[in-house]
Amino acid sequence: MRRANHWLLAALAAVVVTSWAASPARAVIPPDPDNAALLYYQAFISLADLDKEARDNIAEVARGAMAPTDKTREYVEKCRQAIGFADAARGLQVCNWGFRYSQGFEAAMPHLAQVRFLNFVLLADARIQAADGDYKGALDRCLQIGTLVRHIGDDPLIAYIVSVAVQKLEYQCMNDIIGMGAKDAALLQWLKNELVAAGPTRLSPANPLKIEMEISLNLMQMDKLDKLAAIMAGTEEQNKDMMNFLASANEASMERARQLYSEYVTSALAILNGSKPYEQAHRELTAPVSKLDPKDPASAIVRFVSPALASTLSAKTVAEAYANATTAGVEICLKRAEMGRFPEVLPEGLPKDPFSGQDFQYERTRTGFILRCRGKDLAKDKTYEYTFSVK
Repeated sequence: MRRANHWLLAALAAVVVTSWAASPARAVIPPDPDNAALLYYQAFISLADLDKEARDNIAEVARGAMAPTDKTREYVEKCRQAIGFADAARGLQVCNWGFRYSQGFEAAMPHLAQVRFLNFVLLADARIQAADGDYKGALDRCLQIGTLVRHIGDDPLIAYIVSVAVQKLEYQCMNDIIGMGAKDAALLQWLKNELVAAGPTRLSPANPLKIEMEISLNLMQMDKLDKLAAIMAGTEEQNKDMMNFLASANEASMERARQLYSEYVTSALAILNGSKPYEQAHRELTAPVSKLDPKDPASAIVRFVSPALASTLSAKTVAEAYANATTAGVEICLKRAEMGRFPEVLPEGLPKDPFSGQDFQYERTRTGFILRCRGKDLAKDKTYEYTFSVK
């Protein structure tokens, strides 16, 4: 009898276990977040609470202004959990930061400041790996910044500007590490393949400008002039001029201002989305504003409200120039690995300087080479060059 009871208990236990395993009510482990922003937010709150000296140290190393020190390693190690969250976000396509579009220009974007420091931490980690001789790991960390750039996005416009700044530091770091690993043909070929696979960063200022236009048009109403004045506040003299024009505004002048503004931004969007040479695009973006009558209330309001589109075009072109110079630099280093020396002249078929539409100016140096833009950034009156130093 006792043996039979044991058999029944065993059978009952087996049924219970089988039923639990097959039950549709069985608890299932939920999936990880599919929104990269949720992981980045966790990265932000996981960043070590560092003092100004430590944060400045990380930033200087990230920019390449100084070599990593023992202190840098200590500071970055304290941020390892945050780096882990950024690593997890890397494989995700969707990144919705939860921007409150309903708040218009008053919407807060606290994540952008946090993104900037997280970028410094990641780049400092890349430079530490490079200092330790792990060039592939360092370059892969740089490539991760490309994903971060895509996740930051281009909307609203300030996010686009931050994306371009982050991307600029990525390429600066990558170019330094390319020089350190320039003798490794397999490494260079791997990087070339990775850059091709990643493709160009498809961010555009045109997308956020469309939204900014709608927000601005909504503000250019007689019953919202106080809010418009507060948002467009500038210098004391500019504020005085703005208030004078708004004081004389009426329905007719505001209607005309909306029309002028809409026409200007719509034409600018076509230019920014197009493929016109940089100098022509810059000229066509700046000409309409320069022709506005500063004494006409409607024109004056458009001047105040219109974004700095020449600077936006500059940011767009700078990002393209850095990407093209990096790709060209990899090809030149591959030629060196193949021939045992740098080529005398720039190889054919390399990406061009987007400021001029021509090949980069190529200059061999004692330690490597320089790629120099032939065209000037007209918004900043500056010509860019990219240095590759072989260690």
